[in-house]
Amino acid sequence: MRFIFAYLTVFIFGILAVIGMEAIMYSEMTYQLVFAAILFAAPLILVGTTVAEMFYGFSQNATAKRFILWGFVFGVVATVVITSILQLVSTLMIIMISLLGGLISAFLSWVFFVIRGGHKESGKAATKTSIK
Repeated sequence: MRFIFAYLTVFIFGILAVIGMEAIMYSEMTYQLVFAAILFAAPLILVGTTVAEMFYGFSQNATAKRFILWGFVFGVVATVVITSILQLVSTLMIIMISLLGGLISAFLSWVFFVIRGGHKESGKAATKTSIK
């Protein structure tokens, strides 16, 4: 149940964040840009939360700092790839938007970690004992 609530929260915040980033890039919002934001954000959030859930559930090292770090890296890489493919803005704008995307993604990964439980001992791998 916590995963569903965490996923939906991150999904809604992620779509709003992408709409905000598009508003910064284009300064005028249209229905097409809102629709494009949803189309870009939905698969990225699905992949990001699936990887986050696997890391949270099967890692013994799932801490908030690691979630924030990997969320930042995921956000920067995803934003660089998407804005570079579209090539609608200058290089400086791509760098600035990518850093903003990384910060937003780091925040969303922290939100996911906190809503999901926020304990590094709660994953399945953390309860396994090694046989020597």
